[in-house]
Amino acid sequence: MIYNRKCYILSVIIFLFIGISQPLSAQSIKTQKGEASWYGSKYHGRKTSSGELYNKNKMTAAHKTLPFGTKVKVTNLDNDESVIVRINDRGPFVGDRIIDVSEVAARKLEFHAQGIGNVKVEVLELPEDYKPQNAGIFTIQTGTYVTKQHAERLSEKLKAFDKHLEIELTDELVRGKKIHRIKAGRFESRQHAEAFNDLLKEEGLSGLVKEA
Repeated sequence: MIYNRKCYILSVIIFLFIGISQPLSAQSIKTQKGEASWYGSKYHGRKTSSGELYNKNKMTAAHKTLPFGTKVKVTNLDNDESVIVRINDRGPFVGDRIIDVSEVAARKLEFHAQGIGNVKVEVLELPEDYKPQNAGIFTIQTGTYVTKQHAERLSEKLKAFDKHLEIELTDELVRGKKIHRIKAGRFESRQHAEAFNDLLKEEGLSGLVKEA
């Protein structure tokens, strides 16, 4: 679902730093209502965000936050048709759409021709290895400094780059000396963290992607 590198990175930024002001975690999402879209032949055989190859004939879907492997029931509110799909991709990053289903799922829900459907999404089953709290959360360690002044200077540059970016400045003792570490952002996948880090790299502000 990547049109080009720049478009993808901008989509990630919009989602992560504007839409995440009120994040929806796997624990908080039980039922959602909103617009659904679908994707098909253009992406058939391409790698999804989970690493799987997309198959337009399988009952899968893309969701912004639910863990990969989550099974959800999607119901078309206009005709009560429903399907069960497994989340294996990220998206959609267009407007307020809440889920992007496979082509076969869209056909069964009977909104394939329209392109958009009014749906309800219900979480049925989380993956067995799902861990709440910080599991699967990644951040970018953008710097380690001996002086707090230098750390604050970088923090200001990061804020100037994106005012929505969450910055964490921490102090640690290493061999008896205080050091200051800067962490930028909280990302729900390594892929999203790496994509944003690529954008920071163009401004000389990149760091190391680490699990939070």
